[in-house]
Amino acid sequence: MNELAPNVFAVTGLGLYSVPVFVIKANENELVLIDAGLKKDAKTILKKIKNKWGSLDKIKKIVFTHRHLDHTGGLPQILKAIELANENSSVELICHEKEAEHFIEELKEYGIKPTRTVKHEEYITKDVKIKAIHNPGHTYGHICLLLEDEKLLLLGDTIMYISGVLMPVFKAFHDDYKQYKKSLPKLLDYDWEYAIPSHNRPLKITREKVEKFIKKMKKKK
Repeated sequence: MNELAPNVFAVTGLGLYSVPVFVIKANENELVLIDAGLKKDAKTILKKIKNKWGSLDKIKKIVFTHRHLDHTGGLPQILKAIELANENSSVELICHEKEAEHFIEELKEYGIKPTRTVKHEEYITKDVKIKAIHNPGHTYGHICLLLEDEKLLLLGDTIMYISGVLMPVFKAFHDDYKQYKKSLPKLLDYDWEYAIPSHNRPLKITREKVEKFIKKMKKKK
């Protein structure tokens, strides 16, 4: 478990090609998960959360940056474990309103669907300031999560950081690559100091580096 800021953690040590799950402690009785990781990592994710906070039924919200299975695949096992911890526990499954329909397709065999959708710049919870920033392109309903008090921006699959280099996800994995490029500059409209990509280790990337990446992307066709 890697602490990125007070009450903001990343579940790490999940292996090659894994996507870290971010955990935000909203209060003593509520945890907010950002994404659910790969199916193969669910057991490890649950174990690390339980070791850190005790009961899994403290997980009250799971927010999805987007629908892809490396970010949602662990959800069925996570929900089952929460139910076993407390059968009366209720978990909000949250995504952007434009992602909801496609999200259902990804997990339809489990009968899982979002219980709440959010709009651009809507807050996820009142206890901590987590704002959804809609930046479509990778998927039509992709969101970044802005943690206002911590001045952190969780990037989802907006930008990858590989071998010390910032880069976009490969074109073939985008719903709309042109829209993706168009949405990048608006991330600079917000007040944050560090950004954290989802893939590979959850490293804090300076705003300056992200600005240079976006400037470089403007020149690409």
